[in-house]
Amino acid sequence: MKKTMVYVDEEAHRGLKKLAFENDTSIAELIRRAVDIVYGEDIEDIRDMEDELARYRSQPGSAVELEEYLSRKKASVSR
Repeated sequence: MKKTMVYVDEEAHRGLKKLAFENDTSIAELIRRAVDIVYGEDIEDIRDMEDELARYRSQPGSAVELEEYLSRKKASVSR
């Protein structure tokens, strides 16, 4: 986990402080949860892309043409 500083306006801070108290947690945890909700899927997509890129770099011959990939993806989604 990395530390970062975030500035919020006073009204948002009051609301977060109240919400944190009501949920027996910290403001930082509320912000972490919000980031996970809003950006979690995008972050997961980035991780998947990085894994695929690493796989390609280690075995470039494993790549498939775009049309084949889309065909496979469509087949797996429609099931």
